[in-house]
Amino acid sequence: MKLLQNIAAASCLIFLSGMNASAQETIKVDDPWKDYPSKKALYNDYSRWSIGINGGVPFFAGDFRSVTKGNGYWGGMVGLQGGYQFNPLFGIRLSVDYAANKAGSRDYEDDFILMPNAETYYNVDFPEGAKYYKELRSDIRMWNFGLNFEVNMFNLFRRSDGNRRWALLVAPGIYMQKFSTEVEEKGSGNRFADKLSNKVNLGLGGDVALRYRINKHLDAQLKGGMMWINNNKFDGIKTICNCKRNTMFTAQVGLVWKIGNGKSGKKDNIMYAPGYLPMWKRATKTVTKVVHDTIYIEQKVLEKSPEVVVCKGFPKDLPAVYFERGKWKLDTDKYARELFTIAKTLKENPEVQIDICGYADHTGGEVINKKVTLKRAEALKKFLVKVGIEPERLHTYGLGKDMTIEKELRYTEKARRGEVKEKDKE
Repeated sequence: MKLLQNIAAASCLIFLSGMNASAQETIKVDDPWKDYPSKKALYNDYSRWSIGINGGVPFFAGDFRSVTKGNGYWGGMVGLQGGYQFNPLFGIRLSVDYAANKAGSRDYEDDFILMPNAETYYNVDFPEGAKYYKELRSDIRMWNFGLNFEVNMFNLFRRSDGNRRWALLVAPGIYMQKFSTEVEEKGSGNRFADKLSNKVNLGLGGDVALRYRINKHLDAQLKGGMMWINNNKFDGIKTICNCKRNTMFTAQVGLVWKIGNGKSGKKDNIMYAPGYLPMWKRATKTVTKVVHDTIYIEQKVLEKSPEVVVCKGFPKDLPAVYFERGKWKLDTDKYARELFTIAKTLKENPEVQIDICGYADHTGGEVINKKVTLKRAEALKKFLVKVGIEPERLHTYGLGKDMTIEKELRYTEKARRGEVKEKDKE
């Protein structure tokens, strides 16, 4: 008798398992990355060469300085640059600049003595023909040739979506410099000391450039740099001190023309190209198992696949996606799991009309919040249409501040969200 009972129980389990398997359905969700290009194809749409012109002010610091307490000289500099961008992150730049400025003594140097042969006099007496530092100044002129390696810091810390208009370039470099300097009298401007022989020397340093994309042809540039000068006589004064503390500071503005964006049809320079998203970051796959009346969901990050196993029935609460303050860009990398869950549910319920609601936190005015939240809802709709959801089913609303959210969450990311739900039946 017991044997018969065991056989009957096993038969029931097999029957129920068959029912369970038949209740599952495979729904195809369109792959949003099916048209994603290869890295080579993506970057072929962007140019790599550029040339620019810069103008600004140089400041020298040696025995004499362009800026001292209560005194400052404002010279000028002009230069050309040519650059090649390897990818959105790294580039290289060659430049040539001509700079000219004056420099005077610091407070504690005013009573130092300089001889007509451009050498500093260190005895206590005052020799014939000498002058005090405070009566003199240097007229410094320089050619500077630079080789810089550029790193786009914005792209280093965050992948671009292709709409970025700013670039912050940090560029360490090596420089070849040729100085031509005269020491002159402050009152008359006449040459006082012999002109020292200044050979070509090497210097080290770098600059930081902030570039703004005006259009696909032109960038505006603001650049500041510092260079160490390996030449103790660059300011026209010869001392017994051989310390390497001579520097040059620059502040420049300029325009950069991005070569190749005309008839060739290139979109822009490659530094503004979207960052390439590798295969392993593009998609996840959600597997849903059904056992009798209980639903067990097992989520794994697997190989890229547009297939999802689902069950019928529209859930009450779908996952939300969240946004940065003041922005409406949908982070499809961060919320890949949530977005595919939403798309899967809408695919399996094709008759359901959908409301997409955008919300803002409790900062900002009502007008701007309405605009931002509507754009958040539209960004979510755009993604769902891209993966195969019919646009006529999707209705977007910008609801501004969510007055029902808990007080402690009103200024957090939880308040800056987009939600999908079944449209209320009238």
